[in-house]
Amino acid sequence: MKLTLDHTQRLNLHALLGAQRADVGAIRSIWAVQDKIALNADEENAIGVKREIMDGQPRTAWDPARSLPAKEFEFGDGETARIKAALQTWDSYGANADRRWLEPLTSALFGPGPAV
Repeated sequence: MKLTLDHTQRLNLHALLGAQRADVGAIRSIWAVQDKIALNADEENAIGVKREIMDGQPRTAWDPARSLPAKEFEFGDGETARIKAALQTWDSYGANADRRWLEPLTSALFGPGPAV
């Protein structure tokens, strides 16, 4: 599956995948997806990425006034399943805060949302 991800999607998906609990084999598969979508040093510098510890938890922040062009990624069936599972089991959705990056990703992976 091909997904076009912007830097916000890449950073948030990377963090979400990193929060998954799994056996060693699954963790190694997750790392492979994380490595694929990770920003390189030039990309991080371009958007001012900073890593912090808040309340004992690692946090990645960046300058919201800066952006990077979206980038296309090809994911195999197993990688796509890992991404879907991470999204389906995440229980910290913020309806407003996460919609900008999450809605295009969920639409691409699961189809359009229900009609209202």
